[in-house]
Amino acid sequence: MGGYVALAFCERHPEMLDGLVLFSSTPNADTEEKRENRRREIALVRAGKKEQLARVAPGAGFAADNRQRMADAIADLTEQVYLTEDDGIVALLNGMIARPDRNEMLRRSPVRQLFVFGRKDEYIPAAVAEQLAATHPQAQVVWLADSGHMGFLEEPEAAAEALLRFVGAEPDGQTAASVAGASEMPAAEA
Repeated sequence: MGGYVALAFCERHPEMLDGLVLFSSTPNADTEEKRENRRREIALVRAGKKEQLARVAPGAGFAADNRQRMADAIADLTEQVYLTEDDGIVALLNGMIARPDRNEMLRRSPVRQLFVFGRKDEYIPAAVAEQLAATHPQAQVVWLADSGHMGFLEEPEAAAEALLRFVGAEPDGQTAASVAGASEMPAAEA
């Protein structure tokens, strides 16, 4: 959800931003298939069955190779699902359903941009991320080779280095540092 909030803020107040990071997030609106899946999740929550979401959703955010290693983090996220009020989950899902496509806004924006994608993300498959990178030549792109959707937990050092490098970059995006464990390529080469 942070990416969606950041995109809306960028659209309304670009003059207040020095940069925008989409970390495992996209400017795309939901496809009809995703909207329908979210509606099914809303129905489960309203039917008092959010435990079905709690059993699946947290683990699916991690690369399959990392799930055993990240079992404690998955357990924490599962507990958060149980602790979150049903109305909050429904509002979150409805917000994702209703969000507009902001691709063109990003292409026109003067705000520096960084996309961080996990190569093993099941929510944003690599092919979708590569297409986004190719259609956003204005954005810097960092790939976390061994991450799913939760790269900040799966590869925290590489994620932090990518963010620090972006924050420390000159307005033209140039830096001298390299990101250990992450690969960066101009969006046009993705």
